[in-house]
Formats: sequence, structure tokens, C-alpha cells
Amino acid sequence: MTARLAGDGRRPLIVALLTVIGIASYNNLSAAAALPDIGDDLGSISLLTFVITIELLTSAVAILAAGPVVDSFGARRVFRVAAIGFIVASIAVAASPTMPALLGARAVQGIFAGAIMTVGVASIGLAIPEVLRPRAFAMTSAVWGVMGVAGPAIAAVLVATVGWRGIFLVNIPVTAVAAVAGWNRIPDRHAAATHQRADRRGIALVAVITTAALACASYQLVMIAVALAILLVTVPLYLRWSRRTPDPVVRIPHLIDSRYRSVHLTSMAVLAGGVGANSLLPLYLRTVRGQSNSVAAFGVLFLTVGWSMSAWVSSKLQDRYKAEWVSLLGAVIATPAAIITAITIWADAPLGAVYAVFFWLGAGVGMVTSTGAALLQSRTRADEMGRLSGAHQFLRTLSITFGIAIVGAITLAVVDSRTGNVELVRDLLSDDDGVVISADVLRSISDGFAIAIGVTSVVVAGSLLSALHLVRRRGQGVASAP
Repeated sequence: MTARLAGDGRRPLIVALLTVIGIASYNNLSAAAALPDIGDDLGSISLLTFVITIELLTSAVAILAAGPVVDSFGARRVFRVAAIGFIVASIAVAASPTMPALLGARAVQGIFAGAIMTVGVASIGLAIPEVLRPRAFAMTSAVWGVMGVAGPAIAAVLVATVGWRGIFLVNIPVTAVAAVAGWNRIPDRHAAATHQRADRRGIALVAVITTAALACASYQLVMIAVALAILLVTVPLYLRWSRRTPDPVVRIPHLIDSRYRSVHLTSMAVLAGGVGANSLLPLYLRTVRGQSNSVAAFGVLFLTVGWSMSAWVSSKLQDRYKAEWVSLLGAVIATPAAIITAITIWADAPLGAVYAVFFWLGAGVGMVTSTGAALLQSRTRADEMGRLSGAHQFLRTLSITFGIAIVGAITLAVVDSRTGNVELVRDLLSDDDGVVISADVLRSISDGFAIAIGVTSVVVAGSLLSALHLVRRRGQGVASAP
């Protein structure tokens, strides 16, 4: 596989792309693994899940904004700016003295991370032949798998030695390697590309819409009501604006056209359930199961390894079967896995069983997402590759953000309703042996986590419907997006 992808002088490009994906995967995995230590150090437990979701939120908007820029100016220029910005933002994250400061730095970090992701995905479509793209996406998933093992290991060592801040400082040398490898190898501006003005108003509206949508996942009724009111105003405004401007940041057909809609929905459903559940697994292991920070940090690797292994399998299956059928198989794998994951947590099953079901869930996620990305790129022109890739990555990132937010909101809402003080969770994260922890607090975390996964399993089950629709429409044309 590596030899074929690296042929025709593409080896430096492959190195650059894999390093770019490595940056994104490490940044996500290390943040989840660091949550218990961050909560113990900075407090503000009610804001803890926002350490992940705020970065994902700004990343989602940046992914969209970067799509037209890549199409206009080329992936290479965007990559150079994003790599430098990501290094500076990582330094700011590591130096944050308070939880609000950390969240602000993570928001900036997400902007540059989103641009890097758009560059990576668009570069596959621009520089890799269509027949090899399933292999390319399988290889990127393999990077996620390697980082799924190495990332938590690095995080565990850093937490035990220099603390959680060191986790984010490691971004600096990794990004530097990517910058050196891809500085002149990432594809330049496409010959058929035309200059497109930045849709500033559209970007602003999308940012407000996504922020308000994320607020709907809060467990505070006032915030939900305000967010819904904002959505009722801003969504129609954007729809009207997208019809009036020639180059909107999101072309609505790229989201809802029948060529793309079912692919988007299938990937979104499995990502929301799988990654959402995995994000709080380290916190659950550290508190309810009483595991060390190092063991808790390793908990995130099982879903990721299952993800990468099944992505490789899906690339082989696509050699013999239509991609639509492979997507359906992934949904069939993911749905029962999500349901059994919730049951496993609720029943306090042995840790081996917990890890096994997360691996199983990751297998379904990897098969759906890897297949969907290759399928979408086979349905668009090269001069729209950045915009469509950005739209798909935006939806994927948004679904992950919602999944994490919902799991966090439900879990903490259960704790708050039963104990009256969600900050009690911080005591569980402390290494002070003199702290006495109530069994009710432990039970509330376990029940809240199980209920949250149960809710997201319903979302994962929705992937079956969209995947079935995708199979039924597999014979449709593959003309370019409008």
C-alpha cells in the first residue's frame, strides 16, 4: 500500500500528510487523556468538557472557512500559516493559569487545527489518484491508530512527570516536523482555481449558529432557551444570505444534495456516539473505577485502535464491493456496539469488557468514516475539493462536538441533581488520600455516564437509516456539486 501511494514522486507528500494527521489526532487524544489532571489543577469542573468542545467548535468553523481559501490560494499557503499559528497557540495553552484562559487558548488552537485538517483532506483529493484514495484514507486512519497507542502513552508519561501542560508542549516539535516535511510538498493552487472573496458575513453567521447549537447541549434551561431563539433567527438569515452571494462559505447543496446527504449523516451519527462516549472514559476510569491517571489516559486508545484497524479493512473491502455497502456494514457494526457499551458501563462490568466494547465501537466508526470520505471525494471536481472537503469535515467535527457536549452535559447533570454540587468531582481527581468520597457521588457519575451513552446510542442507530438510503441510491450520477 505504501509503495503504491508513494509512487510517482509522492513520498514527501505522503510523509507531510501523515504528519499533519498525526498533529490533529494527538491534539484530540491528548486533551481527552488530560481531563482528569486539568480538573484537579484548575477546578471549574462544570467547564471541563469545554476543554475539548471549544477547540472542536472553533476547528469546525475554521474547517469551513479554510475550504474556499484552499480552493482560491492553494493548500500550500494555508498550511504554512496554519502550522506556525498552531505552534504559537500550543504554547499559549500550556501556559494557561486558569480554566477560562485555557479555554481561550484552546479556541485559538482550534482555528489553526481546523485549517490544517482541511489542508490534509483536500490534499488527498488533489494529489492522490481516485483509485488510491481509499488506501490513503486507510493510512491516515492508521496514523490515528498509532497515535491511539502512542498518544495516551506519551500523555501518561508527561502527566506523571511534568504535568498536563507538557502534553500540549509536545505539539510544538510534532508540528515543526510537519511544517518541514510539507512546506514545499503540499499541493499548490490548482490550475482551474479562481480567486474567491472570503465570505466574512457567512463565516460570522456560521460561527454564531454552531455556538448556539452547541449551547443547546447544555443542561441549563435558560441557556438552551436563548440558544434556540438565536438559531431561529440566524439559520434563516444564513439560508437567505447563501442564495444571494455567489461564493458562500457553505454551499447548501454540498450539505443536502442527495449525492452527499446520506454520507454526511452516516458519518455524523457514528462519530457523535463513538467519540462522545470515548471523551469521558478517562474521567470515568479515574473516578468511578479508581484507576491512576496513567491508566485512565490509556483508556482512550481502545476505540482509536478499533477505528484504525477497521479503516484498513474497509479499504480492502472497497476493492471488491461498492463503498455504499461497506458503509452499511460499518453502521451494522457500530449500532449494537453503542448499545452494549451503555449496558456495560451501567452494569459495572470488568474493565476488560469495557475496553472490548469500546474497541468494537471504534471498528464501526472507522469503517463508516473512512469509506465515506473516499466516496465523497469521488463525487466532486478538483476545483471544489477544498470546499466540499471542508463542508464534510465541518459536519464531522460538529457531530463530535455535540457528542462530547451531550455526554458531558448529561453526566454532569445527573451528578448535579443527585449531589447538588458538581465540584465534588474534583475531590475524586485529587491524590489526597485523606479525602472521603461519598458512594452517592461515585454512583451518580457512573449512572450519568451510562445514561449519556444510552442517549448517544440512539443517535448511532440512526446511521443504519442513512446507510440504507445510501445503498438504495448507489446507482445515482456522480456529477460535480452545484
